[in-house]
Amino acid sequence: MHSDKLPATKILTFLSEAAEPGKTAPIPFTETEIRSFPEVKAWVAKGYELDSFENKLSPKNSSQVILLVLLTRFSAAT
Repeated sequence: MHSDKLPATKILTFLSEAAEPGKTAPIPFTETEIRSFPEVKAWVAKGYELDSFENKLSPKNSSQVILLVLLTRFSAAT
């Protein structure tokens, strides 16, 4: 995709492995883990930076974490 056609922001969604019910609480993703994801690295290489992220419990499976990642495109002028 040509850089002038890239969106200003990109939202990525990831799911953790579901823990066995009653065994352990789901573990939220850390910023270090997020930065190591291949999809995040690919968008950073396109000129994006990690803006924010949020760990949420899945409404369908409380032993699973849904991770929402917001990447924002930065301009060379800033």
